[in-house]
Amino acid sequence: MNMHLNHEPFLSIKSGIKKVEIRLNDEKRSKLRVGEKIEFTDLETGEKITKSILNLERFSTFKKLFEKYSGTIVGSSEEESVEELDKENQKIYSRDREMKYGALAIILK
Repeated sequence: MNMHLNHEPFLSIKSGIKKVEIRLNDEKRSKLRVGEKIEFTDLETGEKITKSILNLERFSTFKKLFEKYSGTIVGSSEEESVEELDKENQKIYSRDREMKYGALAIILK
């Protein structure tokens, strides 16, 4: 599977700082399985890296996901609160889609 990332999150995954990719658990992502590989593409440079899926955790909301995972492992700062992370994430995924599909934490190897 291929996933596109903005430049900064791409660099964080490449360097091993970001270990959890956050996505909507939609039809495409619900097919992911532990052990599969994901090819990440940097939207700015076109560079590609491949990471294996170590674990998958599903949550009913992004807020519940951020209560377990936050800080640099998800690509944010340690100072950002669960509420701030949730609000920032709403810029990407609407609340309606979140309620329909739930949230997915993809733990990377």
